[in-house]
Amino acid sequence: ASASPAPAGAAATGGYLYWSNTFGALEKPGDGVISRARLDGTDVNQKFITGATLAGMVLVFGGYLYWTNFAPLRKGAGTIGRARLDGTDVNQKFITGASLPVGLTAADGYIYWANNLTGTIGRARLDGTDVNQKFITGASLPVGLTAADGYIYWANNLTGTIGRARLDGTDVNQKFIKTAQAEGPDAVVAGSGHLYWANDFSIGRARLNGTDVNQRFIAVPNGPSGVAGLAVNCRYIYWTNEDGNEIGRANLNGTGVNQKFITGADFPDAIAAGSQYVYWANAFGKTIGRARLNGTDVNQRFIANKDFINL
Repeated sequence: ASASPAPAGAAATGGYLYWSNTFGALEKPGDGVISRARLDGTDVNQKFITGATLAGMVLVFGGYLYWTNFAPLRKGAGTIGRARLDGTDVNQKFITGASLPVGLTAADGYIYWANNLTGTIGRARLDGTDVNQKFITGASLPVGLTAADGYIYWANNLTGTIGRARLDGTDVNQKFIKTAQAEGPDAVVAGSGHLYWANDFSIGRARLNGTDVNQRFIAVPNGPSGVAGLAVNCRYIYWTNEDGNEIGRANLNGTGVNQKFITGADFPDAIAAGSQYVYWANAFGKTIGRARLNGTDVNQRFIANKDFINL
């Protein structure tokens, strides 16, 4: 399961959709790719960027595309890749020394990532300088990142907590919010002054300052592996239900819950909400689905794909 904030786990921006193809990379290091297509589904390029190694999260920020290279799966062997949005100036080792980097976000001139193997949050300037793999320490299998209102937030997968710190690395609190999932959440997303996360049978929400925690903000029927991805925009929260093969939607205040907003998916995982459409990865069907934000014009095979997809 995975979920990330819009800039990190979703790359639907500037007229294009970006995603990573991850399967096969362990058997053939350097065989992973970043793919791209226009938001209308044309100009599909499954090998837009090549040479990745188990590419994971994708981030579009400041005119560049960033991604995590998980493998090799040992401490210090992971990297952050970067390229221009037109696919030029590719650097698969833009940042080195990461340890299973599984999350990306950016704010105030810096890029941040979660080092899952070492329990740290890394940081570097957007130009790749001032790399600090131990910018924040003491995390427990951190697996997701988001930045909002001068803070960075991450999910501690091992302890079931959400951590928080200022963007300069001070005021670290590894137990900022205790979630209702003993081993999770997988990630945390931010939107409209709140944090959202996936518990086993529900979606939790709290204010960015950690108050008004509601572990059952939205109940989800298919647990414990139901909710896989979360995405928010200015009006709605969307989630993927792997077991139910559905996309759910609700208003940001928790009303108008529709567990079957979109049906017919095939083990939907990652999800991204753009300005007009919502996109999701059908992991078993190896396709990217698309629908309008109001749930019409559903196309479960909007883009056919040969490998696992991480939006």
